[in-house]
Amino acid sequence: MTGAKGRPGWRWLVALVGGFALGSAVRAETTFYQARIAPIMDRHCVVCHGPEKKKAGLRVDSFEWVMIGAESGAIVKPGDPKGSELYRRITLPATEEEVMPSDGKPLLSREEIKNIELWIAGGASAEKVMADFPGAPPLARPKAIAEALAPDWTSRAAQITALEQALGVRLLPRSQVPTDGLILRTASSPARCDDAALAKLAPVADLIVEAELARTRVTDAGLGAVAQWTNLRALDLTRTGVTSAGLARLQPLRRLERLNLTDTSVDDAGVGHLRALPELRQIWAFGAKVTEAADPRVVAK
Repeated sequence: MTGAKGRPGWRWLVALVGGFALGSAVRAETTFYQARIAPIMDRHCVVCHGPEKKKAGLRVDSFEWVMIGAESGAIVKPGDPKGSELYRRITLPATEEEVMPSDGKPLLSREEIKNIELWIAGGASAEKVMADFPGAPPLARPKAIAEALAPDWTSRAAQITALEQALGVRLLPRSQVPTDGLILRTASSPARCDDAALAKLAPVADLIVEAELARTRVTDAGLGAVAQWTNLRALDLTRTGVTSAGLARLQPLRRLERLNLTDTSVDDAGVGHLRALPELRQIWAFGAKVTEAADPRVVAK
């Protein structure tokens, strides 16, 4: 989970990495929630349902908060995955309005969903250990070992804080791993985020791996600055002033995987500028002028 100053905490990471480093005897004593469920919540959910932002009154940055639930009620029904709102939301198709994570963020993997299903079916316990779940999918390798998404941000913490204060944006660690990059968030004051503000983020351009620019004042001119964020994986341009012509500026983003163009004026010609991006897998274009015939990666209805 992310601390108040934007620096990640390490509680669950110690438990997770300890499981790898110390062998099967130690892994058996690690609680299943700490080793499997907490990392999933941190990676996919805490950015919208944590200390910084409690959408629908829901926080999932600790076991206790998960079990309290949201404004609408409990999200976990111990012993009953299919009767649990958490499980229902994470298993919806990507095109469903209620799917979680929302807004074009990456969905949970089959292994992550299975871990949550097993945890709920086993009573949604905070105490059960790994040995209580022999059917759980194997732990994934830590991202720090598998791949660095961006340079380590920790040496630039003061610079990051100064940019946040000057521009009215948030630059949040994507996970507990310092080389997992930063998420640029603008939802708290979208009107302050314009083309000039994006240009001022140049000192941390290599650290930004996800950018949530929905409802900001960004136009085609600002996409020139975005093109410098060469480690960017996900970009949300929902309800911005970008056009088909402007998308040509995104061609340097060779690592871009997900793009949200919902409620923009972009059409099929604009999507054509993105065909050469090798990692781009999903383009959301609800309410735009894009058709699914333009590119097999487009979801427009």
